[in-house]
Amino acid sequence: MSGIGWVDFSSEHRERVKSVIDLLSSPGVIDELGIGVIRDAFSDAMFPGISTIQTRAKYFLTVPRLFKEYEKLSPKKRRRIKLIEFLKDEENRCMEMMVENHATDPQGGIIGESFANKQGEVQRKPSSVYWTGIRQFGLVQTSQSLQGFCGRFANPDRPLLDIIHGSDKLKGDDADAAERVEDAIVGLPYADDWRESLTVYLSKDEAEFLSNQIQAKVPRSLIGQILLDSAVREQFLELPNDWNFTTFADEAVFLTGFPTELQKIILAARDFWQLLYGAHIRYNCLLQERHGTSDGKDDFEELWEEWREGVKSFDWNRWDTGFLWTLVKSQHRRVREHTMRFVENWIDGVHDGSDLTALDDLVRLQEWRNKKSRARLQPTANERVDKWIGIDDLNYRLNVARGIIRDIQDGLREQGVSDA
Repeated sequence: MSGIGWVDFSSEHRERVKSVIDLLSSPGVIDELGIGVIRDAFSDAMFPGISTIQTRAKYFLTVPRLFKEYEKLSPKKRRRIKLIEFLKDEENRCMEMMVENHATDPQGGIIGESFANKQGEVQRKPSSVYWTGIRQFGLVQTSQSLQGFCGRFANPDRPLLDIIHGSDKLKGDDADAAERVEDAIVGLPYADDWRESLTVYLSKDEAEFLSNQIQAKVPRSLIGQILLDSAVREQFLELPNDWNFTTFADEAVFLTGFPTELQKIILAARDFWQLLYGAHIRYNCLLQERHGTSDGKDDFEELWEEWREGVKSFDWNRWDTGFLWTLVKSQHRRVREHTMRFVENWIDGVHDGSDLTALDDLVRLQEWRNKKSRARLQPTANERVDKWIGIDDLNYRLNVARGIIRDIQDGLREQGVSDA
């Protein structure tokens, strides 16, 4: 049995570690070959502000509303209670209110409902889960981390420009830029009694506001383009629920109307997984050979032959490894040098028809460089493997984005319950 430990320095560190644990607890996401950072770069380009642990669109508005409530406190009260503590208490209250208001209308995605540490306690705070999107969609005008923003927002004496334009390393210096701290929050739909009928539904005003913010802030992303056109939005939500990203990229006809650069990103994301899926199949073939069963090995070897046959028709004229690294850099992601070499060598090996021994050697070396002493293929490893290990598909946040867009669409249709 193995475990994870960390030194608990701050609430933000706790939230980051909890996010990692959430991801690792989902099947098919353990990144044995180190390509997760490339997956995330594609995801950031297509679905910025969206993360795999988000649930409902309503939280993009709920968290800024809590900031507004805190701003309305007297300076004396704000000096007494830190914003991070205020958030903790109020997010717990919001969870309780949502659960209560959905007692006769059960809905999925209420954060904290099923996985609370204790009665009334939200384990995964919406403020941390949604913070990147809240910033990217301009709902809070800051480039700071949540911890940094809370520290500055909580101080009623700090100049506004520090909050709006400052970053964690660079602070504003114009104390007369504005007078109201609340101006850091975009003018989202708000009423003093917004909590009383709080649900996961978006009202029409909320849906229009959130949709417009996303379109304005990330217009050339996939989520921005889908929200931009009501007909496309309808077509997107009517696609079969069981489509993975590859099928989506191949079959969604409306993609041809999107900007050329976005189409290139979508197709590159599809092709990247088509090529690297083979490496993950070989990894599982090797695992079965060393730690599995003959039947398991036969099953994965059959899957390998199917993949190898399918990749023969791959259009190599459309693939550009240089574009891959340009995209990763544009999204401010850093790929380890050994992973870059592995990806390049694997793709070159598949293209050139390298023998199986050479491809297997690439996989073994990459797993060792990525996992070190935890590598399952190293000579000293000894464990039983009876299932697929590692990433089994790359959907690039497609399903989560679909849920967010559906919430917005339901609000625009006035099918949601107005609660603001």
